[in-house]
Amino acid sequence: MLLNAFLNLTSDAVYVVDLNGIVLEANKKFEELHGWSREEIVGKEIPLDPAVRVESKQILERIRRGEQITVLEAVKKTKQGTYFHTDVTISPVHDEEGVLVAVIAIERDTTEKKRAEDKLRESEERYRVLVERSPEPIVVYRNYEIAFVNQAALRLMGADRQEQLLGQHVSRFLPAEEMVKLPTALAELMSGNASSDRVEKHLIRLDGSLIYVEATAVVIDFQGETAVQLLIRDMTDRKRAELELAAKEKEFSRVIKLSPEPIILHQAGMITFVNDVGVKLLKGQSNQDFVGKPIVDFFCSSYLPIIVERMTKVVQIDAMMDFIEMKLKRLDGELVDIEVASICVNRTSANPVVQLVIRDLSERKRTEEMIRRSDRLSIAGELAAGVAHEIRNPLTALKGFLQLLQVQNTAYVDIMLMEIDRISYIVNEFLGMAKPQVNHFIECDILTLMNSVIVFMNPQALLFNVEMKLTTSSPEYFVPCESNQIKQVYMNVLKNAIESMPSGGSIEISMEKIGESMVLTRIVDQGVGIPEDRLEKIGEPFFSLKEQGTGLGLMVCRRIIEAHRGSLAIQSVVGEGTTIEIALPI
Repeated sequence: MLLNAFLNLTSDAVYVVDLNGIVLEANKKFEELHGWSREEIVGKEIPLDPAVRVESKQILERIRRGEQITVLEAVKKTKQGTYFHTDVTISPVHDEEGVLVAVIAIERDTTEKKRAEDKLRESEERYRVLVERSPEPIVVYRNYEIAFVNQAALRLMGADRQEQLLGQHVSRFLPAEEMVKLPTALAELMSGNASSDRVEKHLIRLDGSLIYVEATAVVIDFQGETAVQLLIRDMTDRKRAELELAAKEKEFSRVIKLSPEPIILHQAGMITFVNDVGVKLLKGQSNQDFVGKPIVDFFCSSYLPIIVERMTKVVQIDAMMDFIEMKLKRLDGELVDIEVASICVNRTSANPVVQLVIRDLSERKRTEEMIRRSDRLSIAGELAAGVAHEIRNPLTALKGFLQLLQVQNTAYVDIMLMEIDRISYIVNEFLGMAKPQVNHFIECDILTLMNSVIVFMNPQALLFNVEMKLTTSSPEYFVPCESNQIKQVYMNVLKNAIESMPSGGSIEISMEKIGESMVLTRIVDQGVGIPEDRLEKIGEPFFSLKEQGTGLGLMVCRRIIEAHRGSLAIQSVVGEGTTIEIALPI
């Protein structure tokens, strides 16, 4: 009774077999572990694989011979065909006379333990492989002596074999100034029980050369002792590149600072740097007068839409944006004519850095004005010669008719008035050419200007039986211009077109955008055309194909369009007509 209570209360499987392997008794844990009930197994042999059966018989034979067998590791098969790991303790059973009659087997299920051990071994093996094959150098030291290095660490330190490093004191590989700091750092690491921050250090290789590394230290248990594991990354190449980059940046900064052209750097519209020439141009005392201020504060407010558009576009392209004329506002509020180009020099940050290169146009504007004055004087000289020639003939007529008036009636007064009117016209053209012009450009819709000119010129067109047709692809075309001057150009061109068709015809007028920067006005007539040999002289003073023309009108038109940074082109075929194209910048 006591035996049965013991058998069924124990957490281990217990069974008794005789010397022939026949089961004499088995407890409940045996039934749970093996899957056979007591009734199924008592009086029978435990079903075993052939190999295990042979091993069991050998164990029984060893017990018969008096050999002591305590704990065995075994793998057993259940009734369901599954396997489990067990530690088996075998004890012999003797009768009253001391004769061996049976054995008691106590089995403890170690399957979970085995699985845990296998997982641990697998984990340790994986860790070992990872450490040994890691591309990053790994070093373990204890008591300041190197205890382990992987292959990457050997290469880093210039060693061929582990024996060259194992057992070496760490001071062999650290500069003196860093070795002094090591005990303190090690004490902090031990007390914190966590990995250190990644720090930059110098290491001395076996050949004595100095290298830059980043290292992270962590306390580990190595072969039963506390040790420090170092995860190292070679930073020599990167450090060298950083030093070279720093030198180049310093050189680049010096080049920008001392550049003869004013340069401004801005980020997200805020100024971050102005070089010396730029500070002088803006009439500041130092770079700090401008850093942190909006870039738009230093430009004429009328250019704000253009500046915003260019700031948006420059960060989207790899090329430099072309120079464009603007007005810069100095610290004292004075406006100065400049041209500015921009390029994005750094896109790596959240707010790209944009560089502005500025050219002061003040001197150039003064030079251009001097050239224009010189041109006017030159033209005035040409006009003087032409006017002398043109006035001579009318004066001759006037003189002759005045002489006739002495003896005759005043029938020639009308002729005299016509000649005087012609002299007045020529003089007016001359004065218009010589009078200084100050251009104030404002945004105007040139389509509206053209419509007003067509209305004005329509009575003259009706007299010549000419029809003017206007076609456009947009309801408006705004360009910066002097509206009266552009109207003068359109009137002159249309007047010439109308007068070139004495028998009537039509004038086709069209407007269209060319890309994003120009508006083209095309005027096509059906007139007599211009011979090719005379086409290149059109626009010269006093060269005209019209009987009463002076040639000054088209010359004035060209100069007006050039002052608007546009172009005027003429194409003509004799007998078919003439095409004039006027391009103006937006």
